[in-house]
Amino acid sequence: MRQAITPCLWFNDNVDQAAEFYTSVFDDSRILHKMIAHDDWPGGKAGDVILVEFELKGQSYQALGGGPSEPFNDRVSLSVTCKDQAEVDRYWDALTADGGEPIMCGWLKDKFGMRWQIVPEEFYDLVNGDDAEKSRRVMQAMMQMVKLDIAKLKQSYQG
Repeated sequence: MRQAITPCLWFNDNVDQAAEFYTSVFDDSRILHKMIAHDDWPGGKAGDVILVEFELKGQSYQALGGGPSEPFNDRVSLSVTCKDQAEVDRYWDALTADGGEPIMCGWLKDKFGMRWQIVPEEFYDLVNGDDAEKSRRVMQAMMQMVKLDIAKLKQSYQG
């Protein structure tokens, strides 16, 4: 059964490479289907991959090879909740490799221009606690970081 709502990500002409890259980064991920153009179309030629359906950690996505139009920007990002610092580091390194770039506050842009938030699960526990002052300190610390550091977030929580 298909997922009722599936995010569709618009890429220029590298839809195949993007889906292959993302499924290589995340465990429990796979390519489901590739749609090939049978005729020339406004965004490309017959034989091009137009759409790739894929899963990342069990979540369905579509990658559309729509041709150059609007680049990705910060208005849409994919947020990845990580179990520990090793997972934060692994995703961060993989997604910033080969032309990706760090942004700030746990955000990065990958080599295809897609924005990601790489967030340790523990951050949510720290920032959503009952003690407003501790939560404020965690937010202030996070705002000074590029890649999130769990140990430093915990230190800020403790004061």
